[in-house]
Amino acid sequence: MPAPEITVAYSLSFVGLLFGIGIATALLRDETVDNDVGAFAWLLIIPGFAAISYLMMVLDIAVITVDGNDVYLFRYLDWLVTTPILVGYVAYVAGAPRRWIFGVGVADALMIAVGAIAALQTGIGTWIGFGVSSAFHLVLLGILYTVLPQYAKQNRERFRLFKILQNHVGLLWIAYPVIWLTSPAGIGAVSVAGTAMIIAYLDLVAKTPYVYFVWTEREAFSKQPATPEPEPGATAEVMAD
Repeated sequence: MPAPEITVAYSLSFVGLLFGIGIATALLRDETVDNDVGAFAWLLIIPGFAAISYLMMVLDIAVITVDGNDVYLFRYLDWLVTTPILVGYVAYVAGAPRRWIFGVGVADALMIAVGAIAALQTGIGTWIGFGVSSAFHLVLLGILYTVLPQYAKQNRERFRLFKILQNHVGLLWIAYPVIWLTSPAGIGAVSVAGTAMIIAYLDLVAKTPYVYFVWTEREAFSKQPATPEPEPGATAEVMAD
């Protein structure tokens, strides 16, 4: 069984993610915005899947021990599902073409997948995996900060939301490799409990506020009022004039 403080941290993250589900649901029910244009159904997956994953971690399901360290498989499954959506949605808000939305999502997924493999290794294999994962991480950040802004500048109504999400994701994504490096899987500067608590906090901050930011800027996806068609009589009068 995990340490009590780890269980508490995971439980708090689970509760916090429920708030994210509530916000995403409110977005889907808001009749003033266009759900299709906003692609809000994707946002519901972010806190929804993460909440399920954290519940599994609270219940200590799918946990394996590698070289004395507990590896929570649902943590990596959560990241593999939700983080490509997080970065892909940033690209979508920027108005980037599908190849970049897909590209940034794939870079993120490969970063997570290789990181998961690294966590299951020992010795030099762990560090090789960390290096490869870091390379995909740099590709992701490169797209986020050099490619996507070019498209975002052409979408004034969504530019503010893009900058909020870009910086929110970018800053948090920089923190994760540092945490891994200092964890027991890395140089061991931070304990297992400390690492678990930090990651639980960051996961919550990465997801629920993200959905909240979209909620506060939802006017970027407001429904366009339908243009009333002129009455036949009015058209005839105009033609007569």
